[in-house]
Amino acid sequence: MTTTAPPQGSVPAPAGDPPAGAAPRRRRRNSLTASDARFGRGIVTPSAIVLVLLLLAPTVLTVVYSFYDVPASGDGLGEFAGIGNYEVVFGSPVFWKSLQVTLIFTVGFVVLSTLIGLAVALLLNQEFRGRGLARSLLVLPWATPWLVIGILWKWYADGSVGGLNGILMRLHIIGDYVEFLSDPTWAMVIAVLSAAWRQSCFAAILFLAGLQTLPKIQHEAAAIDGAGVWKRFRHVTIPWLRPVLTTVTVLNIIYAFLQFDVIYALTQGGPGDATQVLSILIYRQLFVVTNIGTGSALAVILGAIALAGGLLTVRLLYGKREAS
Repeated sequence: MTTTAPPQGSVPAPAGDPPAGAAPRRRRRNSLTASDARFGRGIVTPSAIVLVLLLLAPTVLTVVYSFYDVPASGDGLGEFAGIGNYEVVFGSPVFWKSLQVTLIFTVGFVVLSTLIGLAVALLLNQEFRGRGLARSLLVLPWATPWLVIGILWKWYADGSVGGLNGILMRLHIIGDYVEFLSDPTWAMVIAVLSAAWRQSCFAAILFLAGLQTLPKIQHEAAAIDGAGVWKRFRHVTIPWLRPVLTTVTVLNIIYAFLQFDVIYALTQGGPGDATQVLSILIYRQLFVVTNIGTGSALAVILGAIALAGGLLTVRLLYGKREAS
């Protein structure tokens, strides 16, 4: 086999050099990427401005109001109170009771909505007749407004004509109608169940999306190695769903701390203060008592607690993954 030597005086091209014409194509791709980036920024910018105006501005105003004795008439900020409003909040037993109620509601809401959502997603990920219809129906509770959910469950748990009493009597669990929403313990249980029922559908949608991306070959390989259903779920499914689990848990914590509509429609914080979560206490301070400074301080505290809870959850979940 003969080879042709390069012309004398020429420098042979290095083996790694791109072929002729590659540089223009690379420049063209770079220019297209820059154009796409400019187009993306142009699309996102109006939405970002709206979000800043709707979220950032009220947040800043709430923080400012929390340091002033704002008059109910709305004439100016009033006298500067410093941390006086926060001292009033932390010195009030009503706040600590409301915080306790909020934590109880949050734990029940997060645990139930996450577990039910995961169970429903695992079920809908299986092959069975009517699976498409079942997946479609999953969207309905999530698309229903929180206030409507509260009204529906208030009718369902009504002590006179509620469907819950009817079902329990048919099953011979109770012998007479029970006023669920008039009992402090049952009122909290109904509040948690109603809110978790709606939120579990949202969690199921996210979990189902994560399960759809799980390669079947991983489960098949684990089954060949002798792993049972529980071991495959623990060592294959859960690690794969960890990012989704983190997202669902954080969102559920935020939704729980900021929950207002369902509880207000059900009990308005009653009976007594049995279901008076912090969001309802804030509502009463701002719009019933018209103590704007204290209500703003409560809102800042609630936002800080919700943010801290979300960050702590992310730290715990991802910290375990890094440690393993």
